[in-house]
Amino acid sequence: MTASPPPSARRPRIGVLMPAGKVVEHDKVLTHTHGDPEKATSLFTNIGDCFVYESSLRILDYADMQPIYAGENSKPSDAYVEKLNQLDYIFLRGSNYINTNGKWDAITALLERTRVPVMAFGIGVQTPDNSEEYVNESTKRFLQLVADRSHSIAIRGALSQKALKSIGISNVRIIGCPTVFRHRQPTLKLKRVESSEIGDLGFTLRRKTHGSMTLQRYLMRCLSEQFRMRIFCAGELEEKQLYYAARGQFKNSPDRFDAAVRTLIEENWFYGPSDPLIDLYKSSLSVFEAVQDFEAGLKEMDAVTGFRLHGNLLALANNVPALYVTYDTRTREFVQTLGIPSIDIRQMDRFSFRKAWDNANFDLFERSYAVRFRELKAFLEENDMPHRLETGEPALVAAE
Repeated sequence: MTASPPPSARRPRIGVLMPAGKVVEHDKVLTHTHGDPEKATSLFTNIGDCFVYESSLRILDYADMQPIYAGENSKPSDAYVEKLNQLDYIFLRGSNYINTNGKWDAITALLERTRVPVMAFGIGVQTPDNSEEYVNESTKRFLQLVADRSHSIAIRGALSQKALKSIGISNVRIIGCPTVFRHRQPTLKLKRVESSEIGDLGFTLRRKTHGSMTLQRYLMRCLSEQFRMRIFCAGELEEKQLYYAARGQFKNSPDRFDAAVRTLIEENWFYGPSDPLIDLYKSSLSVFEAVQDFEAGLKEMDAVTGFRLHGNLLALANNVPALYVTYDTRTREFVQTLGIPSIDIRQMDRFSFRKAWDNANFDLFERSYAVRFRELKAFLEENDMPHRLETGEPALVAAE
C-alpha cells in the first residue's frame, strides 16, 4: 500500500493549538509527567488527550511542528506572530471544544493577527442532556474564525454538527476522532471473541464520572471475578499515587499509599481500609505515561470495556473489540458516529456483561469506520493538509 502524495513536493511546517503532552521522535507523545512519579501525582494529565494528539501527528505528513500557546495575560510579540505566519497551517487538536465554558479570547486575538489557514481536527460538543445551549460568545467567535480560515471542519458527530449549525457554521465533515485512524488504514477487522473465550479483559477507568461511581465499582468487582482483568488508568491522581507507591517509587511509599487510600475512603470510592477494591488495585491497576505504552497494554487484552472514550477507542484502533459504557451526550454521540457497540448507564438496571458482549455488532463499527475514513481523507485533502493515510487494498493493522 502507498500513501497519498502531498499536494506539493515540500512537506509543510505546521502549528498545533492546545497540544497535549510532549513530542519525541517526530510523532510520539509522552505526558508532561513522564518519568517523574512525584510530578505525576500532583499534576493531572489525561493521557487520552495525548492519544488524540499523537494520532493526529501520525496521520499528518509534515516537516516540523510548533506548539502554540496564548495566555490571557500575555501579548505575543510581532516577531512571534510573524513566525507563525511562516507556517503552512495551524490545526486545533480534537477535544470537547464546542461548549459554553470556553475561554478563547486570547487565542482568537492571536490568530486574528496571522494569515495562515486554521483547521479543527476532530472537535466535538459537550453539553448537558437535552440542552440547546452549545457555545458562549468566546467559543462562537473562535469557531467562526476557524470556519472562515478553512474549507471544512472535522467534527465528532451529528450533535456537534447541530451545535455548529446553530451559530451559522455548516462547512463540516463528520469523522469521529483521529485516534481510531492512527494506523492510517482504510478498513479495520476486529478480532472476534465470545464472552466465554475472554481471558484478559481491560477496564478503562473514569472514576469521576457523575452518577456512575458505584456502578464502576460494581462492574470492576464482578468482572474481576470472571476474567483476568487489568484496570487502565488515564490520569486519576490517587490511582497514580497508589500505583507508584505500591512499587516503591517514592521515598515514603507506604505513607503515600495509605494517604491515597484515606483520600479515596473520604470520597466514598473505597468502603473502608479493608475494601476488596484496594487489593484489586494492587493486582490489576496500570498507569502509563507514554501513548505507545498504553497502546501496548491494550494489545495484550482479548477484550476491553469501561468508561474512557479514548481508552476504548485506542483498543478498537488496534483490532481489540471494545464495548462502550455511555453516560453523557459526548459518549453517546461518539458511539453513534462510529457504530460502536455500547450499553448506556440508563439501561443497566438488569445488565449482563456476557449477554451484552455476545450481542454486540462489531460489523456495524467496521462499516462505519470505512465511511469515516473516507470523510477524514476528504477533509485533509480539501484543506491541503498532506497526510500519510493508506490508499491501497484493505489489510489488518500491524504492530509498528
